[in-house]
Amino acid sequence: MSTMERVASMDAVWLQIEQASNPMLVIGLMITQTPVTREQLESQLKASLLPLPRFSQRVLHDRVGAVWETCPVDMQQHLVSTSLPPGAQCEALGTLIGTLAASPLDPGSPLWQFHLVEDYQGGCALIARIHQGLADAIAITGLLRSIATPHEDGAGSGDTGVRPDGFFDQLYAPLTRAVIDGIKLSGAFWGRYWGLLFNPRRAFDYACASTALALEIGKLNSLPDDSATPLKGQASGNKRAAWSAPLPFANVNAAALAHQTTTDAVILATLAGAIHHCLGADATTPGSELRTLMPVNLRNEESDDMLGNRSGLIPLELPIGLDTPEARLLETDRRIRSVNDAYEAQRALGLFSLMGQTPRAVQLQALKLLASKTSALLYRVPATPDTRTLCGARIVEEMYWSPAPGDLGVTISIVNQDESYQVGVLADVAMLPEPAAITDRLGIELALLAPSTPPKRQGARKRKA
Repeated sequence: MSTMERVASMDAVWLQIEQASNPMLVIGLMITQTPVTREQLESQLKASLLPLPRFSQRVLHDRVGAVWETCPVDMQQHLVSTSLPPGAQCEALGTLIGTLAASPLDPGSPLWQFHLVEDYQGGCALIARIHQGLADAIAITGLLRSIATPHEDGAGSGDTGVRPDGFFDQLYAPLTRAVIDGIKLSGAFWGRYWGLLFNPRRAFDYACASTALALEIGKLNSLPDDSATPLKGQASGNKRAAWSAPLPFANVNAAALAHQTTTDAVILATLAGAIHHCLGADATTPGSELRTLMPVNLRNEESDDMLGNRSGLIPLELPIGLDTPEARLLETDRRIRSVNDAYEAQRALGLFSLMGQTPRAVQLQALKLLASKTSALLYRVPATPDTRTLCGARIVEEMYWSPAPGDLGVTISIVNQDESYQVGVLADVAMLPEPAAITDRLGIELALLAPSTPPKRQGARKRKA
């Protein structure tokens, strides 16, 4: 029997702001060492996803907004087997991911789809597309990872040696009760505003939301525009993906030790260097900044709702205008230190959580403003300590991309797994025709930060959470 449920305002916004040139899709990629059959994967998806109501519901629009309606799930449509053309498989896979990321899902069906490349470098590649109307990227990444299981022989499980520094940790950790109470005590208005974020299914407080949205837009407007580079512009709707070779954690940690900083700072400075080299001297004059927006978790530690949108955004500028690797690392470290509390109400932009109840014209104005202030979305994927399997096949690489809203054309992701880091770039070709120009440069930039002599300390400096 068909059932209906009103779409929460925090989820509806991702349905409303979608553009033909930029679908709001969270993209996941898992590459396995050995093949997985379609039959195996279909069985796994049925067991893992279909028990969750959102994966058997489609969206119907009405005068009030939108509703979730239960409908049949055709696995032939939601799980598609495909193959790559002859030639370099990695480049062909990146092209396929870009094509899928730019292609909207069928609005008459549940908003998710998987593509299985059954023959990829001796194993297979699984590409997931899930609309952010179902959940934010942090939640969807966790859900996709839950499809896999720990490796049976325990290889690579347990302590991988990856030591989180605290900076990114606090972005994704659930909000504690003390932090929530502190926000509510900061004023009656902020208490009501954050109550909308913590309890998105409650009756929407339109007056509070309108005031809060005006304040969020004001905060965004107070930021200076970041530098004009080729990464800003009008999206073409043509996307391409690339990801780096694994960057060994031992090398990142050694660089952090040598420069008395953290592994997070090293990875971000390496990324800034790769972008500096990719864009060239004309586009990265001294003082050039590339402002990114990073998702932050706004779920509380007591939340039992796996799906839904409960994330905000905080800005971080990459110093792409500095000429030397050491200068970029020093400045990146300083900027990380300056980020006080990722969950402070005045820093975590709740823009998208509040736009769902505004006219589309207001939404488009807010997105235009966002594009003038920022150039990319930066998603640091939370680490997993275990080597895992997909239907019995060991996962050797994985990457996830969060959608870049509006006219933002570049999404950058950082994943650490199995004692290494990988960086992925998904970009509209109007802004970045060859994202591999960035990902292929990362190893060189990391090598430029390598210590001249082996460090004696046992671990890089940790950041206090």
